[in-house]
Amino acid sequence: MDYFVAVRTFNRVADLGSFAAAARDLGMSTSSVSRLVAELEAELGVRLLNRTTRRLSLTDSGIAYRERSGELIDAFEELNEATRAQSGKPSGLLRVTTSITLGESWVVQLLPAFNARYPDVYVGLDISDRVCDLVAEGFDVGVRSGPLKDSSMIARHMMELHYIVCGSPEYVAAHGMPRSPDDLARHKCILYSQPNLTGETWWFEHHGGEITVPVEGVMNVNNAWSVRVLMIAGVGIGFVPDFVVAHDLEAGRLLRLMPDWAASADDVHAVYPSKRHLSPKVRAFVDHLYEHRDIAPDFALEGL
Repeated sequence: MDYFVAVRTFNRVADLGSFAAAARDLGMSTSSVSRLVAELEAELGVRLLNRTTRRLSLTDSGIAYRERSGELIDAFEELNEATRAQSGKPSGLLRVTTSITLGESWVVQLLPAFNARYPDVYVGLDISDRVCDLVAEGFDVGVRSGPLKDSSMIARHMMELHYIVCGSPEYVAAHGMPRSPDDLARHKCILYSQPNLTGETWWFEHHGGEITVPVEGVMNVNNAWSVRVLMIAGVGIGFVPDFVVAHDLEAGRLLRLMPDWAASADDVHAVYPSKRHLSPKVRAFVDHLYEHRDIAPDFALEGL
């Protein structure tokens, strides 16, 4: 039995709560994952997991083993990264997580150039609006917008997202033009929910101050591209990052509403776990994002 593979497999099962989820994450079959965990338990002579038809849970021994083995694996991987860093050549698996809007409009667009520049780095990209724990789920880098939640992470500022209110010409013709936040109460608003945000409040800057405005939603979706589609269809008005609708504004498919009321900006950061030795692959990827931060809005909407 390969102890390292077996322990890493058990840790992913413990973190994700199922053999199937761990198998998907590791690129293995569910039966292989189950077999490795069973072999590890047999070798140790203890049961690490309680198995039922409905769920898995850690035994007391499993909890202790997960905590200690995680520390050892982190130390081993840090040693490997430090050794690789001596050559200065980025290589190995790089696991990245990002939101749907940023992932589809920016991060994934940068991967071809990154791959050409660093062919020995294998990127595993997870695009999702769910809130995840980078360390527990084994991600090397997270790319997110909004306030930073975890002070233990290292963060590098990439850019600002500026939100605007938009609607289709057909919607405005049928329902009128909102000119101030007070008018929003009389309009059909498409709510854009994000992690920890329901979308039921829109925020604006005006004459040096900031105000928040509660809005009534006719629909609620969890990514900006869906808001864009619904706005173009005339369902209602939305509050989205400006680059999402830049080409639609140019083409006249959407109108910018309330231009005198600017929205407060959202900061975009690349975040990664704090380690004594920053691996070449993480440094290379974060630098690549930073180098291309200004052109994200331009090629994000090509062909839309």
